[in-house]
Amino acid sequence: MRAAVQCTHLRARPRRALGSTAVVAIVCATLTTALSGPALADQATPLSRPTSPGSTWNPSAMSSSATAGQAWRTVQQYAGEWSSPPSQLLNGETVDAPLVGNGDFGATVGGTIDNQTFYLGKNDFFSTPTNNNSVRPLGRVVLAVPGLAGSSYHVVQDIAHARIQGTYSLDGETLTATSWMSATENALVTSLRLSGSACQNAKITVENGSGGTPAVSGSSSVLDADVVADTSGMNNPQARMATTVVGGGSAISSNTLSLTLTPGTTSTIVTGFGASTETADWQGAADALVSSLTPADVSKLDRAHQAWWRRYWSKSYVEIPDKAVERSWYGSLYLLGSAEHGNSYSPGLWGPWITRNMNWNGGYFTNYNDEAAFYPGLSTNHIDQVSAFDQPVLDFVPAGLSRAASNGYKGVLFPVSLAPRGGTSANTYQAQKSDAVYMASTMVMHYEYTHDAKYAAKVYPFLKQVGLFWQDYLVKDSTGTYNDYNDASQENAPYPASNPNHVLGLIHLLMGGLIDMSGALGQDTSLVPTWNDINTHLAPLPTMARNNQTVFRETSEGLGWVDDGNDVALQAVYPGLRVGLDSPADLQQTARNTIGQLARWHDYNAPATFYAAAAMVGYNPDTIMANLHQEATTYSYNNLAVHHGGGGLENLNVTTSGLDEMLLQSHQDDIKVFADWPSNTSAKFGDLRAWGGFLISSSISNNKVQYIRAESQAGGSFTFTNPWPGQKVEVYRNGKDTGTVSGSKITIPTSRHHTLELAPAGTALKTIRTKLAEPLHVTPISSFSTGFESTDPAPDWADAVDTTGGGLAGVTGICCGLTGPQNSTRNETSHTGSGALMYSGSGQGGSAVHAFMKTFDLAGRPLAIGTGTTLSYWIYPQSNATTTWVPADSINSTCVAVDMVFTDGSPLRDSGAVDQNGNSISPAQQCGHLTLDTWNHVTVNLGASNAGKQISRLLIGYDNPNSTGGYRGYVDDLTIG
Repeated sequence: MRAAVQCTHLRARPRRALGSTAVVAIVCATLTTALSGPALADQATPLSRPTSPGSTWNPSAMSSSATAGQAWRTVQQYAGEWSSPPSQLLNGETVDAPLVGNGDFGATVGGTIDNQTFYLGKNDFFSTPTNNNSVRPLGRVVLAVPGLAGSSYHVVQDIAHARIQGTYSLDGETLTATSWMSATENALVTSLRLSGSACQNAKITVENGSGGTPAVSGSSSVLDADVVADTSGMNNPQARMATTVVGGGSAISSNTLSLTLTPGTTSTIVTGFGASTETADWQGAADALVSSLTPADVSKLDRAHQAWWRRYWSKSYVEIPDKAVERSWYGSLYLLGSAEHGNSYSPGLWGPWITRNMNWNGGYFTNYNDEAAFYPGLSTNHIDQVSAFDQPVLDFVPAGLSRAASNGYKGVLFPVSLAPRGGTSANTYQAQKSDAVYMASTMVMHYEYTHDAKYAAKVYPFLKQVGLFWQDYLVKDSTGTYNDYNDASQENAPYPASNPNHVLGLIHLLMGGLIDMSGALGQDTSLVPTWNDINTHLAPLPTMARNNQTVFRETSEGLGWVDDGNDVALQAVYPGLRVGLDSPADLQQTARNTIGQLARWHDYNAPATFYAAAAMVGYNPDTIMANLHQEATTYSYNNLAVHHGGGGLENLNVTTSGLDEMLLQSHQDDIKVFADWPSNTSAKFGDLRAWGGFLISSSISNNKVQYIRAESQAGGSFTFTNPWPGQKVEVYRNGKDTGTVSGSKITIPTSRHHTLELAPAGTALKTIRTKLAEPLHVTPISSFSTGFESTDPAPDWADAVDTTGGGLAGVTGICCGLTGPQNSTRNETSHTGSGALMYSGSGQGGSAVHAFMKTFDLAGRPLAIGTGTTLSYWIYPQSNATTTWVPADSINSTCVAVDMVFTDGSPLRDSGAVDQNGNSISPAQQCGHLTLDTWNHVTVNLGASNAGKQISRLLIGYDNPNSTGGYRGYVDDLTIG
């Protein structure tokens, strides 16, 4: 029996005991909100935030149990992963690092465990000069365990549980770290647990946002650090970070706190945060939080955090065969929930992940960026996240009124970028009049998706002022047409510039919203004829001839066709919503022509709006899906953020709204399921939100829609296109059969919280509900083959550990500063052709030394194993004779096998399968059975022990307990069939 490790701990003031396990927490206290502006007067929040994703939680509005179950099952499949530290941390834009956040505070995790930095940001921590306010980094907390310098690096961003999990191993010592930003209390919690035979010294250094030493003070056990957003200007926000160790010894020197980590226990650090934007006693608030937090508080915080995210994920789900796009959809929603909460101030361009002074001042850009960051919450049924959008807009209304008046206009005039509490981050109009109407688009859609009269009352005064501007500014010519003159389509485009395409769409959206909200509120009925007249007689969308097709041009006078990475000519479709599948056929065709010729699938500013627009007009769905797949892979970081040079949070809208509009359309008051969906492609979705306040669920299989479930959250008429042409529709209302209806477009009256379940006539309710609760069924494939050539199926992952299919333990990089095992295609040594899959790593000793690396994803089309199905591959394990990175006389490289995970979650290695020589196909049992430095042919009769199963993904596994030193080799010509 191993003797207990004895560590010498630093002496500290006694604190309440933690027992055998403690928790590490970096805590940012939620303080009483006192944001300026009358709209927030009734929104001051006490210490505890609401524990639901919404400001209030109405049980009658909860998602169906079927949706909650499907969503939770699906989202748990996805995570971000790193086998080496992120590299894009200080570039002033979207980072490639692990991220956590709670809609107000965010943390970006960078560096190795001997110098790991938590970059802290806050949505509204802006400098406050007279103009051009800029978001500033709040501070940093640096965790250093110098004894683990050079350790392996494996970090997982678990989006289902909203946690970052890190594992760092060196010479038989392993440190695990789990971090999460509390969804309910602004608390970043990190647990550290050490295993092995030796203690490790750790240091926690608190820094200001630029990495310098802040003003420090405090007692013998509490380290206080005060920071300020900017040292120039007036009234810059200030903050205090108060750091201590709970339940363990520590010592403080300057801005550093030291402690000792002991094997078998968990160590704990807590940093309390107070900000001057939220309380006058921001220093005392931070200190009070640190002195009062107990282990029981942290456990309670964890339970509330998990409950919040479980409810968040229960709101909606999608399930499609393309698992890369599906993963991106859920990843975008994780970032949405981490950056935006309805009871917190809105995030700017980069969210709460602020690592330095950010590009474009990190402001609220009004000419598409800010709005597009909130559109994803609409169709995905995350309305609380969308609610965070409003306050910076409403705060600027007094200045907007003044600016309009000083320029000789009525209503409001907004600049190109706002900052918190009535400020600006780019005080210019750039020759555009459209910034306020662009901001109005999010609010109008919010209302149309919810029909929430209380929300309408909140934003209607602002929207009315935007409408007043356009009533005054538009010029009605002799034909009765309303024209928009001297309004640039592109930033700083020269005049004349008339009738910008996207602005006409946005004005149309605004006028329709004003009419609808006026009716819901019973206000301004005298203005409705004017709004209707503008809507009816607004100038037509400008067009031109190009390449023998009619396409949209940017303006009727001024810029025509522009190739610059934008899709301005298409934004009348989305977000202007001027064109859809119920529009005249020639208008739809013009939109499709424009999409085809623009082809802005992966350019700079365009993707955030381009995909939804393409789906809305019925563009080729296979083309849309293929490009979405590229967005989800080539154009995405490991943290699941879609990344383009044009900005940050707006890219959350790429796969969310792009995919949602393929599955469900409703903006023309006609709900269409699978409105633009590829043929022969199964799919399911649950509780996506449609206009009119309806939550829609549906499924398609073999090109046939199986059912529609519609929950009416606001009452009113449910109008839908019959997805069963020529057939009658069975209608179940609240579980009762009410007979059939017929027609190509059908309208059914509803009451609030009534549920309709629809299917072809004669379908039993039990059948609908059975299909509703089932996972997506896809047609499996029967064979797979790759030679790792450019024309063969390429691996879906490179150097990626399969955390649920075996994971990583005791393996680091083989050489050259690598921090993790490798598993990627190389043109070095091959069995046939020029390409092969190279594997490598280095064992660190200990009872568990393994690395199971994800390679091919077959989940979208699982491979069915029949009685005669065989796995075949060639493997070339290297010795010291062919690579110096493998020790002399080592057989490490032979302890490798192709592995697989079945759809039931079990792996091939545990199934009893054997190779042609009777050896278990487990990597550990292949050790010594392969010949070094030559190509070995391995075959496995899969059907003998696994017939009837389906393969979800293929792995390359290494398993060699107690081994040390490098392993390396190649796999080629892999076939299953």
